[in-house]
Amino acid sequence: MIRGKGDKIFEGVCIALAVLLAILCLYPLLYTFGVSIVSEAEWAGRNGILILFPTHPTFVAYQKIFGVGSYVLKALGVSLLRAVVGTVTSVVINALVGYILSRDNFPGKQIYIYFLLFTIFFSGGLIPNYLVNKELNLLNNFWVMILPNIVSAWNILIFKQFFLGLPKEVEEAAIIDGIGELGLFLRIVLPLSTPVVASIGLFTMVGHWNSWFDVMIYIDQAHSQLWTLQYYIMINFNNLSQVDSTVIDINAGGSVNQLTTRMALTIVGFVPILCIYPFFQKFFKDGVYMGAVKG
Repeated sequence: MIRGKGDKIFEGVCIALAVLLAILCLYPLLYTFGVSIVSEAEWAGRNGILILFPTHPTFVAYQKIFGVGSYVLKALGVSLLRAVVGTVTSVVINALVGYILSRDNFPGKQIYIYFLLFTIFFSGGLIPNYLVNKELNLLNNFWVMILPNIVSAWNILIFKQFFLGLPKEVEEAAIIDGIGELGLFLRIVLPLSTPVVASIGLFTMVGHWNSWFDVMIYIDQAHSQLWTLQYYIMINFNNLSQVDSTVIDINAGGSVNQLTTRMALTIVGFVPILCIYPFFQKFFKDGVYMGAVKG
């Protein structure tokens, strides 16, 4: 295919816009990392102006954050545990319910779907949710971050619609071969549903990782060992870097100001979840291709 001059110009403009967008997205992240490794002396020498990276980087702020007995490290562990347990349980339950609702022979299927739609538009509210969790003895408990978030009506409906779009011939052939309903779900339906499982799993994990409001409501200061990283960052953002009122001094060398420690804490807060995205990229691509073929 011979491309004309107009096609080449259009392609060049698209590439330039893509590069510009990438720079706009990446620069704040790189700048945040640069500030997190700048020393107090260099920051003062630059009058608080840093283009990207410091000339003499220092990791004193990270040494402070991950020092012996660091609450940040404990909170990071709680966040990782919450993200993994919450994602696995939620995806499993929602996929099972979505599969059941996608079966034609499930009695009262339409009524259940209406109930799910109702919960999407209307919520019980904060106080009823708090009272329910209190009656279930979930306050100041790790599972208060997991159990109330297991069922997602939206995710169930997404699973249902995806399962409805799977080839019926494959399921019929498996049934003829004598496979049971559970085997059909585990050995046939789930392997064909990898894109939607990965997508919902990723979004669920990000939701758990970023969540802090439920921790604030359901877990008090006496049980701070259950605080997640995001909540700990929020309530301590102005206090983590205080030794005198402005500068942290570490025996390992160098000194950093409060802003540097805040930026280091910001990096710690988003890098773990950011590293997961590349592993899910191919599943998103497969999902787009599958949708195109079905269309």
